[in-house]
Amino acid sequence: MNQQKRVVDQLGTVYQLSQKLGQGGQGVVYAVEGGRRAVKILNKTSQTERDRLRRQLQLVQQLDLKGLNIARPLEMLKPPRVGYVMELLTDMMPISKLSNYPQNVNCIVEWYLEGGGLKRRLLLLAQCAETLSQLHGKGLVYSDPSENNVFVSCDVNHHIIRLIDADNLHYQSNHSTSGVYTPRYGAPELVNGKSGVNTLTDAYAFAVIAFQTLSLVHPLIGDLVNEGEPELEQEALEGQLPWIDHPEDRRNSTQTGFPRKIVLSPQLQELCQRCFGEGLLQPQKRPGLGQWVEALYSASDNTLHCPNCQSTYYWNQKICPWCEHPRPRFVQVLIQRWHPEANPKRFDEIKNILQVMTLEKDRPLILTRRTLDGRIGMDGHTPELELIFDGNNIKVKSLSDRCFWLTSEGEGAHQIKVEVKQEWRSFPANPDKYKSWLLHFYSLNTAHRLAYFSLA
Repeated sequence: MNQQKRVVDQLGTVYQLSQKLGQGGQGVVYAVEGGRRAVKILNKTSQTERDRLRRQLQLVQQLDLKGLNIARPLEMLKPPRVGYVMELLTDMMPISKLSNYPQNVNCIVEWYLEGGGLKRRLLLLAQCAETLSQLHGKGLVYSDPSENNVFVSCDVNHHIIRLIDADNLHYQSNHSTSGVYTPRYGAPELVNGKSGVNTLTDAYAFAVIAFQTLSLVHPLIGDLVNEGEPELEQEALEGQLPWIDHPEDRRNSTQTGFPRKIVLSPQLQELCQRCFGEGLLQPQKRPGLGQWVEALYSASDNTLHCPNCQSTYYWNQKICPWCEHPRPRFVQVLIQRWHPEANPKRFDEIKNILQVMTLEKDRPLILTRRTLDGRIGMDGHTPELELIFDGNNIKVKSLSDRCFWLTSEGEGAHQIKVEVKQEWRSFPANPDKYKSWLLHFYSLNTAHRLAYFSLA
């Protein structure tokens, strides 16, 4: 065995290293052969740094990280190595593989679609934002989000994410602990040395990851920076230049990357403007991670699959932006608030829409507790209902032991009420006899959420 490929932890366990998974300013991450482990080897080798890392790992091991998508540190490496062993699923890669296309790629669009396209990137980013938001809810700061420490499943049919570099986790910091960031992902106040890491610097770094993963361009690196003196990049990262999509100051604009209206929903465009526009130098005006979670899941909910090129795009596009195939018919599922005194005949005029989802022909739609109850976190992903649209009718069934209700009001007729349990119930997607169908998530005599359907 090559000794350079072997490391030993402080308990004497030997690990055979395989491929390099990622590299950043602090060190290199390797996969471990034959197991669900990875090893991070840090660049710094001083005794002071080793002692600091040991204390930090002891702190992280005491934190309540159960249920979070974080690769938990397990054990320190034995000297002279400085680093640690962590949990990590096999067949994962850094999200940078989805945001930085190789120079030898002939068609960037094909490369983008081969990585899962728009919808998969939205789901991966939503889970990443959700994990960071849950950390913030525990009073913790991740400290150094970057595209090299967010790992995702290699299989495009899966949406698994893990945050590595948990050795950077700590509680809200003060100025004395500033300086931990990856170049191009540090908020201007970190780059300028005016602040320590906090939840808003985490949010800034995540926004850079999201913008770059979706549009394939850094939000601050426009044509002015790319074509100018090297010093201009530092000025841009310090917040001294406008971001590339500034609506008024176009000095640093660029045609590089995908058009934003194709890859960013209107809500995501608004969050980017707040983060990189007025929030660039005013951290308190940046959107927090919770807003990114909501916007990314909502964007994913509003995508369609192209029957021609199999890509995904937002339903507000009348043709597929990737191949120009006409948009297929689909059903909009509008989640709204129900009150017992509401009049079903006028329900389609109520504007307090909480969520909009697309139901495509022959593609099952799973409603989770996030939709039914507004829950967040791991519990919000529990499946509760399945919907299928066959082109004419919509079928629905419960995926749990809960009972749901379908109601419809015909003009001048009595109300129809149908129980929905673990057997399929069907109703017309484009009703003629009945004005509307409503899928209630709770008993009709209590206030709750429901789904209203509109064929588009």
